[in-house]
Amino acid sequence: MTNKKQETRNSINWFLLLRMAGIALFIVVLSRTDLDELWGWLKQVDGRFILIAMFFQVLLLLLKGLRWWLLNEDTWSKKIVFQRFGEFLEAYAIGVITPGRAGELLKAGHASGRAQVISKGLLVISERGLDLSIFFLVAGISPLLGYLGKVSPGVGGIMLLISITGILLSFFILMLPGLVIFVQNFLKMIRIIKEDQSLTLVPRRKDTLLSFGILSLLSNACAFLSFYFIALSVALNLDLITISGGVAYAGVINTIPVTIMGLGTRDVTLLYIFSEISSSQVLAFSGIILMVSQIGGGLLSLLLGQFFLWKSKTKEENN
Repeated sequence: MTNKKQETRNSINWFLLLRMAGIALFIVVLSRTDLDELWGWLKQVDGRFILIAMFFQVLLLLLKGLRWWLLNEDTWSKKIVFQRFGEFLEAYAIGVITPGRAGELLKAGHASGRAQVISKGLLVISERGLDLSIFFLVAGISPLLGYLGKVSPGVGGIMLLISITGILLSFFILMLPGLVIFVQNFLKMIRIIKEDQSLTLVPRRKDTLLSFGILSLLSNACAFLSFYFIALSVALNLDLITISGGVAYAGVINTIPVTIMGLGTRDVTLLYIFSEISSSQVLAFSGIILMVSQIGGGLLSLLLGQFFLWKSKTKEENN
Protein backbone atom coordinates (compact mmCIF):
# COMPACT_ATOMS: atom_id res chain seq x y z
CA MET A 1 0.00 0.00 0.00
CA THR A 2 2.83 2.35 0.89
CA ASN A 3 4.54 1.63 -2.43
CA LYS A 4 1.38 2.53 -4.33
CA LYS A 5 1.12 5.85 -2.50
CA GLN A 6 4.77 6.54 -3.26
CA GLU A 7 4.24 5.76 -6.96
CA THR A 8 1.24 8.10 -6.99
CA ARG A 9 3.35 10.91 -5.54
CA ASN A 10 6.13 10.27 -8.04
CA SER A 11 3.68 10.27 -10.94
CA ILE A 12 2.44 13.82 -10.23
CA ASN A 13 2.99 16.00 -13.29
CA TRP A 14 4.24 19.21 -11.72
CA PHE A 15 4.44 21.03 -15.04
CA LEU A 16 0.78 20.23 -15.67
CA LEU A 17 -0.07 21.62 -12.25
CA LEU A 18 1.84 24.81 -13.04
CA ARG A 19 -0.03 25.19 -16.32
CA MET A 20 -3.35 24.66 -14.54
CA ALA A 21 -2.27 27.30 -12.02
CA GLY A 22 -1.73 29.73 -14.90
CA ILE A 23 -5.22 29.03 -16.25
CA ALA A 24 -6.64 29.47 -12.74
CA LEU A 25 -4.81 32.80 -12.52
CA PHE A 26 -6.42 33.87 -15.78
CA ILE A 27 -9.88 32.92 -14.47
CA VAL A 28 -9.26 34.90 -11.27
CA VAL A 29 -8.25 37.95 -13.30
CA LEU A 30 -11.39 37.67 -15.44
CA SER A 31 -13.59 37.24 -12.35
CA ARG A 32 -12.36 40.59 -11.05
CA THR A 33 -12.88 42.39 -14.37
CA ASP A 34 -15.93 44.21 -15.64
CA LEU A 35 -16.70 41.86 -18.54
CA ASP A 36 -19.22 44.28 -20.09
CA GLU A 37 -16.52 46.95 -20.21
CA LEU A 38 -14.04 44.43 -21.61
CA TRP A 39 -16.49 43.45 -24.35
CA GLY A 40 -17.06 47.13 -25.04
CA TRP A 41 -13.35 47.66 -25.71
CA LEU A 42 -13.21 44.57 -27.94
CA LYS A 43 -16.20 45.79 -29.98
CA GLN A 44 -14.46 49.12 -30.60
CA VAL A 45 -11.28 47.58 -31.99
CA ASP A 46 -9.94 49.50 -35.00
CA GLY A 47 -9.48 46.89 -37.72
CA ARG A 48 -7.02 49.04 -39.67
CA PHE A 49 -4.46 48.84 -36.88
CA ILE A 50 -5.05 45.08 -36.59
CA LEU A 51 -4.20 44.67 -40.28
CA ILE A 52 -0.97 46.63 -39.82
CA ALA A 53 -0.13 44.48 -36.77
CA MET A 54 -0.74 41.34 -38.86
CA PHE A 55 1.52 42.69 -41.62
CA PHE A 56 4.40 43.05 -39.12
CA GLN A 57 3.66 39.56 -37.79
CA VAL A 58 4.03 38.08 -41.30
CA LEU A 59 7.22 40.10 -41.87
CA LEU A 60 8.57 38.78 -38.56
CA LEU A 61 8.04 35.19 -39.68
CA LEU A 62 9.76 35.76 -43.01
CA LEU A 63 12.77 37.49 -41.43
CA LYS A 64 13.21 34.75 -38.83
CA GLY A 65 12.83 32.05 -41.48
CA LEU A 66 15.56 33.77 -43.49
CA ARG A 67 17.73 33.89 -40.36
CA TRP A 68 17.33 30.14 -39.79
CA TRP A 69 18.40 29.48 -43.39
CA LEU A 70 21.39 31.77 -42.90
CA LEU A 71 22.50 29.89 -39.76
CA ASN A 72 22.42 26.54 -41.53
CA GLU A 73 23.47 27.16 -45.12
CA ASP A 74 25.96 29.05 -47.25
CA THR A 75 24.38 28.07 -50.58
CA TRP A 76 21.12 29.10 -52.20
CA SER A 77 18.74 26.64 -53.83
CA LYS A 78 14.96 26.45 -53.82
CA LYS A 79 14.93 23.04 -52.13
CA ILE A 80 17.17 24.17 -49.28
CA VAL A 81 15.28 27.45 -48.81
CA PHE A 82 11.93 25.63 -48.69
CA GLN A 83 13.36 23.10 -46.23
CA ARG A 84 14.82 25.68 -43.83
CA PHE A 85 11.77 27.95 -43.95
CA GLY A 86 9.53 24.92 -43.39
CA GLU A 87 11.61 23.77 -40.42
CA PHE A 88 11.49 27.20 -38.82
CA LEU A 89 7.78 27.84 -39.37
CA GLU A 90 6.71 24.39 -38.16
CA ALA A 91 8.80 24.77 -35.00
CA TYR A 92 7.54 28.33 -34.45
CA ALA A 93 3.94 27.10 -34.56
CA ILE A 94 4.65 24.36 -31.99
CA GLY A 95 6.69 26.82 -29.92
CA VAL A 96 3.74 29.20 -29.62
CA ILE A 97 1.57 26.57 -27.92
CA THR A 98 4.22 25.08 -25.62
CA PRO A 99 5.24 26.57 -22.25
CA GLY A 100 8.53 28.44 -22.47
CA ARG A 101 8.47 28.09 -26.28
CA ALA A 102 10.08 24.66 -25.83
CA GLY A 103 8.47 23.49 -29.06
CA GLU A 104 10.97 25.50 -31.09
CA LEU A 105 13.51 22.78 -30.35
CA LEU A 106 11.59 20.85 -33.00
CA LYS A 107 13.90 22.49 -35.56
CA ALA A 108 16.73 20.32 -34.24
CA GLY A 109 14.61 17.20 -34.76
CA HIS A 110 14.99 17.46 -38.54
CA ALA A 111 18.67 16.51 -38.23
CA SER A 112 19.73 12.85 -38.38
CA GLY A 113 21.80 11.31 -35.60
CA ARG A 114 22.18 12.43 -32.01
CA ALA A 115 25.32 14.51 -32.61
CA GLN A 116 23.66 16.39 -35.47
CA VAL A 117 20.50 16.97 -33.42
CA ILE A 118 22.62 18.47 -30.63
CA SER A 119 24.53 20.60 -33.16
CA LYS A 120 21.22 21.99 -34.44
CA GLY A 121 20.10 22.41 -30.83
CA LEU A 122 23.03 24.76 -30.21
CA LEU A 123 21.88 26.86 -33.17
CA VAL A 124 18.37 26.97 -31.71
CA ILE A 125 19.82 28.10 -28.38
CA SER A 126 21.79 30.84 -30.14
CA GLU A 127 18.78 31.96 -32.16
CA ARG A 128 16.21 31.89 -29.35
CA GLY A 129 18.77 33.19 -26.87
CA LEU A 130 19.31 36.31 -28.95
CA ASP A 131 15.56 36.88 -29.33
CA LEU A 132 15.01 36.55 -25.61
CA SER A 133 18.04 38.76 -24.89
CA ILE A 134 16.50 41.52 -27.05
CA PHE A 135 13.34 41.30 -24.93
CA PHE A 136 15.48 41.58 -21.80
CA LEU A 137 17.26 44.54 -23.43
CA VAL A 138 13.99 46.41 -24.05
CA ALA A 139 12.77 45.46 -20.55
CA GLY A 140 16.00 46.89 -19.13
CA ILE A 141 16.23 50.09 -21.15
CA SER A 142 12.59 51.16 -20.67
CA PRO A 143 12.72 51.83 -16.88
CA LEU A 144 16.27 53.19 -17.10
CA LEU A 145 14.96 55.85 -19.50
CA GLY A 146 12.07 56.56 -17.13
CA TYR A 147 9.28 55.09 -19.25
CA LEU A 148 7.87 52.47 -16.84
CA GLY A 149 7.04 54.01 -13.51
CA LYS A 150 6.06 50.67 -11.95
CA VAL A 151 9.52 49.18 -12.55
CA SER A 152 12.54 50.43 -10.60
CA PRO A 153 15.77 51.36 -12.41
CA GLY A 154 17.52 48.68 -10.34
CA VAL A 155 15.37 45.98 -11.93
CA GLY A 156 16.05 47.57 -15.31
CA GLY A 157 19.79 47.35 -14.65
CA ILE A 158 19.54 43.64 -13.81
CA MET A 159 17.56 43.04 -17.01
CA LEU A 160 20.22 44.90 -18.99
CA LEU A 161 23.03 42.77 -17.53
CA ILE A 162 21.11 39.56 -18.32
CA SER A 163 20.55 40.85 -21.85
CA ILE A 164 24.23 41.57 -22.47
CA THR A 165 25.18 38.12 -21.13
CA GLY A 166 22.64 36.42 -23.38
CA ILE A 167 23.71 38.35 -26.47
CA LEU A 168 27.36 37.45 -25.91
CA LEU A 169 26.54 33.78 -25.35
CA SER A 170 24.41 33.65 -28.51
CA PHE A 171 27.25 35.01 -30.63
CA PHE A 172 29.94 32.96 -28.84
CA ILE A 173 28.12 29.75 -29.84
CA LEU A 174 28.43 30.82 -33.48
CA MET A 175 31.88 32.41 -33.31
CA LEU A 176 33.99 30.23 -31.02
CA PRO A 177 34.75 26.67 -32.19
CA GLY A 178 36.40 26.08 -28.82
CA LEU A 179 33.05 26.48 -27.07
CA VAL A 180 31.45 23.86 -29.33
CA ILE A 181 34.40 21.51 -28.75
CA PHE A 182 34.05 22.01 -24.99
CA VAL A 183 30.35 21.06 -25.19
CA GLN A 184 31.26 18.09 -27.39
CA ASN A 185 33.89 16.79 -24.94
CA PHE A 186 31.52 17.26 -22.01
CA LEU A 187 28.75 15.32 -23.79
CA LYS A 188 31.19 12.52 -24.57
CA MET A 189 32.30 12.43 -20.94
CA ILE A 190 28.72 11.96 -19.72
CA ARG A 191 28.07 9.57 -22.66
CA ILE A 192 25.34 11.59 -24.35
CA ILE A 193 27.20 11.16 -27.64
CA LYS A 194 29.64 8.42 -28.60
CA GLU A 195 33.42 8.83 -28.77
CA ASP A 196 33.43 8.51 -32.55
CA GLN A 197 30.76 11.22 -32.98
CA SER A 198 31.43 14.93 -33.34
CA LEU A 199 29.35 18.08 -33.25
CA THR A 200 29.24 20.11 -36.44
CA LEU A 201 31.65 23.04 -36.53
CA VAL A 202 30.57 25.60 -39.12
CA PRO A 203 33.05 28.43 -39.80
CA ARG A 204 31.02 31.62 -40.27
CA ARG A 205 32.17 34.77 -42.00
CA LYS A 206 31.89 38.17 -40.32
CA ASP A 207 29.22 39.25 -42.81
CA THR A 208 27.13 36.18 -41.91
CA LEU A 209 27.32 37.04 -38.21
CA LEU A 210 26.46 40.65 -38.99
CA SER A 211 23.46 39.53 -41.05
CA PHE A 212 22.38 37.25 -38.20
CA GLY A 213 22.42 40.21 -35.81
CA ILE A 214 20.63 42.55 -38.20
CA LEU A 215 17.89 40.00 -38.98
CA SER A 216 17.40 39.41 -35.26
CA LEU A 217 17.03 43.15 -34.59
CA LEU A 218 14.66 43.65 -37.52
CA SER A 219 12.45 40.66 -36.71
CA ASN A 220 12.12 41.65 -33.06
CA ALA A 221 11.45 45.26 -34.08
CA CYS A 222 8.56 43.88 -36.16
CA ALA A 223 7.25 42.12 -33.04
CA PHE A 224 7.27 45.33 -30.98
CA LEU A 225 5.70 47.33 -33.82
CA SER A 226 2.98 44.69 -34.07
CA PHE A 227 2.29 45.04 -30.33
CA TYR A 228 2.24 48.83 -30.68
CA PHE A 229 -0.42 48.77 -33.40
CA ILE A 230 -2.44 46.25 -31.39
CA ALA A 231 -2.35 48.76 -28.53
CA LEU A 232 -3.56 51.52 -30.86
CA SER A 233 -6.41 49.27 -32.01
CA VAL A 234 -7.89 49.39 -28.49
CA ALA A 235 -7.09 53.11 -28.05
CA LEU A 236 -4.20 52.38 -25.68
CA ASN A 237 -2.48 55.56 -26.79
CA LEU A 238 0.93 55.17 -25.18
CA ASP A 239 4.29 55.69 -26.84
CA LEU A 240 6.17 52.87 -28.55
CA ILE A 241 8.83 52.49 -25.82
CA THR A 242 6.23 52.23 -23.02
CA ILE A 243 4.21 49.61 -24.92
CA SER A 244 7.36 47.72 -25.91
CA GLY A 245 8.70 47.79 -22.34
CA GLY A 246 5.46 46.45 -20.88
CA VAL A 247 5.18 43.66 -23.44
CA ALA A 248 8.89 42.86 -22.99
CA TYR A 249 8.34 42.22 -19.28
CA ALA A 250 5.34 40.04 -20.11
CA GLY A 251 7.53 38.16 -22.61
CA VAL A 252 10.26 37.65 -20.03
CA ILE A 253 7.74 36.26 -17.52
CA ASN A 254 6.25 34.00 -20.19
CA THR A 255 9.60 32.26 -20.70
CA ILE A 256 8.97 30.56 -17.37
CA PRO A 257 7.38 27.25 -18.49
CA VAL A 258 4.09 27.72 -16.66
CA THR A 259 1.25 28.42 -19.07
CA ILE A 260 0.45 27.86 -22.72
CA MET A 261 0.58 31.09 -24.78
CA GLY A 262 1.17 33.13 -21.61
CA LEU A 263 -2.43 32.66 -20.50
CA GLY A 264 -2.78 34.41 -17.13
CA THR A 265 0.85 35.42 -16.63
CA ARG A 266 0.86 37.91 -19.51
CA ASP A 267 -2.42 39.43 -18.32
CA VAL A 268 -1.23 39.88 -14.73
CA THR A 269 2.09 41.37 -15.85
CA LEU A 270 0.44 43.88 -18.18
CA LEU A 271 -2.16 44.78 -15.54
CA TYR A 272 0.68 45.55 -13.11
CA ILE A 273 2.78 47.53 -15.60
CA PHE A 274 -0.22 49.55 -16.86
CA SER A 275 -2.05 49.76 -13.53
CA GLU A 276 -3.08 53.39 -14.16
CA ILE A 277 -5.18 52.26 -17.15
CA SER A 278 -8.56 50.53 -17.04
CA SER A 279 -8.08 46.79 -16.43
CA SER A 280 -10.69 46.02 -19.10
CA GLN A 281 -8.76 48.00 -21.70
CA VAL A 282 -5.47 46.29 -20.73
CA LEU A 283 -7.11 42.86 -20.91
CA ALA A 284 -8.52 43.71 -24.34
CA PHE A 285 -4.95 44.57 -25.41
CA SER A 286 -3.64 41.30 -23.96
CA GLY A 287 -6.45 39.31 -25.57
CA ILE A 288 -5.75 40.69 -29.03
CA ILE A 289 -2.04 39.93 -28.61
CA LEU A 290 -3.13 36.34 -27.95
CA MET A 291 -5.36 36.26 -31.03
CA VAL A 292 -3.07 38.07 -33.50
CA SER A 293 0.49 37.29 -32.44
CA GLN A 294 0.06 33.84 -30.99
CA ILE A 295 -3.03 32.07 -32.30
CA GLY A 296 -2.97 33.91 -35.65
CA GLY A 297 0.81 33.78 -36.01
CA GLY A 298 0.88 30.16 -34.91
CA LEU A 299 -1.78 29.03 -37.39
CA LEU A 300 -0.18 30.96 -40.24
CA SER A 301 3.28 29.55 -39.50
CA LEU A 302 1.89 26.02 -39.20
CA LEU A 303 0.19 26.20 -42.61
CA LEU A 304 3.14 27.90 -44.30
CA GLY A 305 5.57 25.51 -42.63
CA GLN A 306 3.80 22.44 -43.98
CA PHE A 307 3.58 24.06 -47.41
CA PHE A 308 7.32 24.81 -47.51
CA LEU A 309 8.24 21.31 -46.28
CA TRP A 310 5.98 19.82 -48.98
CA LYS A 311 7.60 22.05 -51.62
CA SER A 312 11.02 20.91 -50.43
CA LYS A 313 10.05 17.25 -50.90
CA THR A 314 8.63 17.89 -54.36
CA LYS A 315 11.84 19.66 -55.39
CA GLU A 316 13.82 16.66 -54.16
CA GLU A 317 11.65 14.24 -56.13
CA ASN A 318 11.94 16.34 -59.28
CA ASN A 319 15.72 16.34 -58.97
